Amino acid sequence: MKRMEFFKSLKVISAAAVMSISLVACSTEGNEFSPEQVVQNALADNAKMPAYYGESVMKFNDGTGKMELKEWVSEDGKRRTEAVMPDTGEKSITVNDGNELISFDEAANTAFVIDMKDNTLMNMSPKEQAEMLLNAIKDTHSIKLVGEEKMIGRDVYHLKAEAKDENTLYGDQEIWVDKENWFVLKSTSASGDIQVSVEYKKIEFNPTLKDSLFTLELPKDVEMKDISAMTEEKEVQSLEKAVEIMEKPFLYVQEKNGLKIEQMTVMSGGSDVNPELSLTYFKDNLPYFSLSIFAIEEENKEFDGEGINIRGLKGDKTEIKDFRLLNWAEDGFGYSVIISHPELTFEEMNKIIEEMGYVEVK
Repeated sequence: MKRMEFFKSLKVISAAAVMSISLVACSTEGNEFSPEQVVQNALADNAKMPAYYGESVMKFNDGTGKMELKEWVSEDGKRRTEAVMPDTGEKSITVNDGNELISFDEAANTAFVIDMKDNTLMNMSPKEQAEMLLNAIKDTHSIKLVGEEKMIGRDVYHLKAEAKDENTLYGDQEIWVDKENWFVLKSTSASGDIQVSVEYKKIEFNPTLKDSLFTLELPKDVEMKDISAMTEEKEVQSLEKAVEIMEKPFLYVQEKNGLKIEQMTVMSGGSDVNPELSLTYFKDNLPYFSLSIFAIEEENKEFDGEGINIRGLKGDKTEIKDFRLLNWAEDGFGYSVIISHPELTFEEMNKIIEEMGYVEVK
């Protein structure tokens, strides 16, 4: 399994996480609010989400089409999600019983497992989730009440969070919130170039749910994969050892002109996931940039995004507020550079990249 294929295989688990976050927010006083007012007014008497059964459609703009979901959620937060990708026929079932999350891919006969006991993000209450998102956008967005609407037979408030600056991590966000219990029946969100929309086609609150829904029956021959074990990060002691791990020499920035490799780590995913090597560079005892290296199928793949010439090849650059990234591919490796120092420009970083050389193995 290649690097991007591995993370793509986790899309259903990510979708389950998105579906578990019910942003609850609204006020009828005026049409612009601070995040603190939204949370206070919306959640004053509605902090607990009722049990529900829902059917929804999640759409992605990354070429993977859409996902149709059915979900059963108990009052104590247990969750079952059944997902189908109608374009490909792929199916999966994800169950979160509060202790662990298991996502079963029927076609691959593989189950991914995540320990949930210490997973604070996916075990957050609706109020905590709302506060987290609203705090993240309080300085970069204006939250407005667009109006009152009707959706699948229920009265909803339509809210929009508009980004004040295009170079913010979160783009415009829109939500349609059930007036009665502050459940989000529809949402659209943008983060960089990624856009996701979720819309419920059916919702039933306080249904009778059987305990058996939150127990996943798996085939005896299923392959179990622990996500935490698959993404283990280890420190690498030398460049020679790194070449051994990556199986052939790779390009890197040499330690000169005050640059020093402060840390070198590898993210490994077992025998079926290609390792990713990360080199963290310091200058004058301050973080300067980090370089990630990973194997890809295409020798000189052209990345999508804002085109830029890197080492005579077509790469791309991303700038979202303080986050700055360069990507390109060369001779079977993908390279990503994240610029850390605020005074290091894209142009200066590109010059450093131009002088990269291959690791010499003795």
